[in-house]
Amino acid sequence: MNGKRLLVVTEEWAGSGHRMAAEALREAAVERCPGVYARVEGGLQAASPALRELSCFFYGQMLRYSPMLWQHLYDREQLWGTALAKPMGAFLARRLLRELLEREQPDVVAATHAYCLSALAHAKQKAGKRFRLVSIPTDFHVNRFWVHPEIDAYIVAHERLAELLERRHGVAREKIRVYGIPVRPAFAAAAREEKASWKERTGLSPDRFTVLVSGGEGGHGGMEEVVRSLLDVTEPLHIVVIAGKNEPIRQRLSLVAERPHPLHRLVVKGYEPSIWEWIGAADAYVTKPGGISCAEALALRTPLILYRPLPGQERHNLSFLLGQQAAVWAEKPEEIAAMIVRWRRRPEEREEMVRRMDALRQPDAARRIADYLLTL
Repeated sequence: MNGKRLLVVTEEWAGSGHRMAAEALREAAVERCPGVYARVEGGLQAASPALRELSCFFYGQMLRYSPMLWQHLYDREQLWGTALAKPMGAFLARRLLRELLEREQPDVVAATHAYCLSALAHAKQKAGKRFRLVSIPTDFHVNRFWVHPEIDAYIVAHERLAELLERRHGVAREKIRVYGIPVRPAFAAAAREEKASWKERTGLSPDRFTVLVSGGEGGHGGMEEVVRSLLDVTEPLHIVVIAGKNEPIRQRLSLVAERPHPLHRLVVKGYEPSIWEWIGAADAYVTKPGGISCAEALALRTPLILYRPLPGQERHNLSFLLGQQAAVWAEKPEEIAAMIVRWRRRPEEREEMVRRMDALRQPDAARRIADYLLTL
């Protein structure tokens, strides 16, 4: 097992969650088997940096100016799945073989983003050294992009996704493993700590209700309007904002935080590598429904208030979690404030939400997946 070569292919330009899942698998593999070779690579960065830049620009512009059009394109999964599987897949396969696979000589390739998955499947057929190919969707949804006959195994977040792969996409059940969405091993350790302990470590009062507001690494999700609504709540709160790499929002909210509030304490942070400390300290987490963000909150048993999902997979994540009654959805910032007041006054309702989250939480998913990958 010490000689195993594991390559995790992702796309960091399409959202930090895919990269975080890939890094979680690399960390877990090295932790479980210190002698293993484990590496994370951007698929498009290796195959075609120019196409990566174009895809990044197109994705960002669509989210900013035409989110409903992006939703429409995302839902045309059969069309895009065919495009990625054939002309685009064949082109990228040749580049991946030459620029990545021949250099790395992997035994196992795991993909946490679907863009290059079909290209990897094409490359697998032509590679001088055969490797096992594993599809790892990082959301509570799976579509046509993640499926190809050359894929050896699928690792999904929930049994319903396994059923979807079987029923809609014809994947054999023996190829599917339900291990969860991989979050960094630090979350498994953090899950054993009490919230009061995390509040003390982060400088918060253990007895005050804490609301965490985040919009992922990009700082999406209307954080400023959420904060304004929370500042109108008439009961004392800690309000912690993680602005990610969105520096304009961090600066604007930092100015608000500099003015002492008579009732609340507002803490504003930028990008936080140890985000588990803040999720662990929070009594409620207001965020967009990214797959990794939701899996992290589930791991630490922090109730989710989901707000302003990005088009595409986040809308499916929202639907799934609402169907499992493991999160609540707010359409307006005032609804977020009302839910915070409700949970603060009726802690038994919040605890019931935590119990429903327990049915989905898998803080050890990365280690379980790493163990499986290292046996292939």
